[in-house]
Amino acid sequence: MSESVPTNGAPLMDLYTRNGFAGPATVLIRQQYTPNFTRVQGDYAPYRLEAWRSDPEPGDPRALPVTILRSPTVRVDVWQRAQDTPFAVKDVYHDQIFYVLDGHARLETDFGVLDLQPMDMVRIPRSVALRLADVRALHLIILATTEPLDINPQNQAVLSPAHVETPRGYDTPGWLTAEYELVIRHGEHTTSYFYDYDPLPIIQASGAPVVQRFNLANVHPMIVEGVSSPPARLMDGPAIDTMIFYLGARDSGRPPVHHNADYDEIGVYAKGPGVLGAIAVPGTAVWVPKGVIHQGPEENVPEGYIAWLIETRSHLELTDAGRRIAQLAETNQFAVHPTAAQTDAAS
Repeated sequence: MSESVPTNGAPLMDLYTRNGFAGPATVLIRQQYTPNFTRVQGDYAPYRLEAWRSDPEPGDPRALPVTILRSPTVRVDVWQRAQDTPFAVKDVYHDQIFYVLDGHARLETDFGVLDLQPMDMVRIPRSVALRLADVRALHLIILATTEPLDINPQNQAVLSPAHVETPRGYDTPGWLTAEYELVIRHGEHTTSYFYDYDPLPIIQASGAPVVQRFNLANVHPMIVEGVSSPPARLMDGPAIDTMIFYLGARDSGRPPVHHNADYDEIGVYAKGPGVLGAIAVPGTAVWVPKGVIHQGPEENVPEGYIAWLIETRSHLELTDAGRRIAQLAETNQFAVHPTAAQTDAAS
């Protein structure tokens, strides 16, 4: 892969960081371009995850999200639905961030109703019940974490408070007579409660916002013209164990070669028409485990693109479902690694 080395023989800079973008950093000068590797033996490796081609919803309308990456404290799920959920569901272990890759639905919660559309990001804290109605080819990517997550943008120029919404009230908040089911998710297990009324509708909610939504189309990158700078933070938690950043195209230098000592990174491509390195299909994600040397692709893309990034201290692993949509990635442009492409061609 030496042909992809972005240099004319001049020394190259690597950046080693602790605690992500907030901690101390050390610059290493090398002659060699360190993101390139010829092959990998073992499981600790970067992967492209093509969430857009994840397993379609099975015939069972009760299917819950499918986990593709997991650790004891963090999950990344995909959820494809062609029909409404016949129950409400409440995760009592995790805060969740719903990202709408495609499709539409009405999200009904304990705190009101939101109409979902592509590129929405919805914060759903732990122990909030939700239900999906009026589903139209809905495809979600879900981040679930035991750490509480808050919408906490870098500044108002990145995401204006005016673009952060809370749910509206129910059209019919009355007590409708029928049997309703609430599924409690507690780890790998579920428990169902049944009611002779709908337990979700409310007349009014007041106090601190709980369920919140913004759309990536309303987010703006941080720009330091011509110079590489960290991406804009969108969400974090009190322990800074997991964070979400905005990765849209911007007028800046290419990110440096990076040794991220403390955080796994999962970048998700959301929208073009411009490309992010070798990534051009919305819903393609790249997972780079902590400590694996990589370089983010060029961000100064005139055609424009939108992407977002998860950073987590958790030690993630692929699940069986994740392996079905994963291919080994090279860490310069995030294309499928040549050894993976050769394996696919031979199979």
